[in-house]
Amino acid sequence: MMKNMELLEIMLSDMETAPSIYRPSNFWSIFIQTLCDEIRENGVSSFRSQKHALQLYVPEYPHSELGRMEAFCDYKVFVAADNSQLPDLTKVSESQIGAPAQQFIFENKHYSKSCLNYLRGLAYLKKTVDTSNIRSILEIGGGFGSLGEIFLKSDSQRHFYVNVDIPPLSYVSTRYLEALFGKENVGAYDVTRDLEEIDLDLFADKYRAMVLLPWQLPRIKGHIDLFVNFFSFQEMEPDIVENYASHINRLIKGHLLMRNQRTGKQIAEKPGEIGVLKPVTRKDYIRFFYPFDMVGIDSRAFGNQQGGFHSEVSVFQRREEYALPCGTR
Repeated sequence: MMKNMELLEIMLSDMETAPSIYRPSNFWSIFIQTLCDEIRENGVSSFRSQKHALQLYVPEYPHSELGRMEAFCDYKVFVAADNSQLPDLTKVSESQIGAPAQQFIFENKHYSKSCLNYLRGLAYLKKTVDTSNIRSILEIGGGFGSLGEIFLKSDSQRHFYVNVDIPPLSYVSTRYLEALFGKENVGAYDVTRDLEEIDLDLFADKYRAMVLLPWQLPRIKGHIDLFVNFFSFQEMEPDIVENYASHINRLIKGHLLMRNQRTGKQIAEKPGEIGVLKPVTRKDYIRFFYPFDMVGIDSRAFGNQQGGFHSEVSVFQRREEYALPCGTR
């Protein structure tokens, strides 16, 4: 088993030789070195309090009474919208692993902004479609693993979560999920790195969660019930997202749950500056994910309309004419 930062360094080394379509987008390429240096210096035991993590992948509410009010409003939306379908989200209370700089306690359970964002999205999914048979989730750009924590803690039977992300976020999410559920229950990159074929149906019988790297997607086989992406596609250029969509279209047999800004990410003035070179919008999702129909969209309760920020949550369902073969998980 790899020790300390060895796994991170191997991830970074492999990323340098990966096809360009799987390497960091313009937005993320600016921050990789800074994030890695922060992790190398401080480790991951306090990553949820580290400066650049908070700026980039650990979202927070304002540090004031207004922040608590916003968090409580999000909590109330989640509770009001949630229903008795599985997954059972009432079981979820977020851990204190990673030393979170901000958490709120409502009805004796802990919640961060990341956690409540996902809970509202999942409640909207449950409100929109039948989720009772969802046993597996694939996420691209899962940050530190918050969705994996929620989904696996809601488990009334055996659930399976897969996060695909670039390093160092893939490294952080590996360590976070291992701390939550035990190293023996998480398939890390060193397990799959040299495999010519990654059969998710087989790994689902061995692990509760897996963390894969983007360039491994062409080697994945098997099928997953639900795909989730919250914002990270909008930190990429359209050609990168279209390539990811080609894999999602062959792997996901049920639904997509997406959250995005209506107008897309800010545009960089030139390559190498903060922003994207070309924004990804809802129209791109509809075009790229052609085997799926959009069956629900909301920005008032489950998204966010605040000042100039306008986000929306959408649910897609696989069309019958594009149904995947039977007999898969």
